[in-house]
Amino acid sequence: MNNLIEVLIKEIICGINLRFESGEYTLEKENEKMLKDILHAELTKPSIEQSRTPTQIVNEFLHEKFNESFNLTPANFGDKAHKLIMEWGIQKAKDISEK
Repeated sequence: MNNLIEVLIKEIICGINLRFESGEYTLEKENEKMLKDILHAELTKPSIEQSRTPTQIVNEFLHEKFNESFNLTPANFGDKAHKLIMEWGIQKAKDISEK
């Protein structure tokens, strides 16, 4: 699942940057690294210990950084990220059901 997580994080960041291209927000390199680290720390925990989805993590992070409410959904990150988030969720459900 680690390879899935690495690709998922990359695609989420790309999706945010694409979404922000046409708007008033910019995810600077420092914030990008911070968000990657937060996503990695949460998503590499054992599935049973993960308390937030990738989308929740992103929305909370953006809210904290920009003091705005963000209601991004997996589809807002692009098709590839959306599929990877779904794949992550399926894998997490399998991991939990096996324990």
